[in-house]
Amino acid sequence: MKLGLGKPKQKDSPASTSSETPAATRLRELSGGAGDLYGAMSRLMFLDPKKIMTPLDRLLSEAQEYEAQGNRLRAEVAYRIAGGISLYRGDLDGVNKYFSKAASFAGDSHPEYKIILKQSSEAVAIARKYYEEFGSSITPA
Repeated sequence: MKLGLGKPKQKDSPASTSSETPAATRLRELSGGAGDLYGAMSRLMFLDPKKIMTPLDRLLSEAQEYEAQGNRLRAEVAYRIAGGISLYRGDLDGVNKYFSKAASFAGDSHPEYKIILKQSSEAVAIARKYYEEFGSSITPA
């Protein structure tokens, strides 16, 4: 006797086989199939960088304050955001500097920082192409 409790089993539908968005697909293509680089960039790039209202200078001063206070988590997050902004702007020096700082606070908990740092020039070039294609105008560094 079946009382109808529980969820009905769903059949596999063809629409659920590809859940990747066109933007994610394009990022994967630009990454050249490099799974590690794609994974790191998909975690560290901003979907809509125009919505970030905090200026980079203020973000960096807050990161330094958090660092001085010993608040490692907030410092890491602030440097991570600064690295993402630098990635968006195409600023290779900023990408290296800020993701390096974030990595120093994160240790091994965020391997994507180290992946970006190892391939930073490639990551900046991919980010530039990606943002140009998806309509996010790049502001000068």
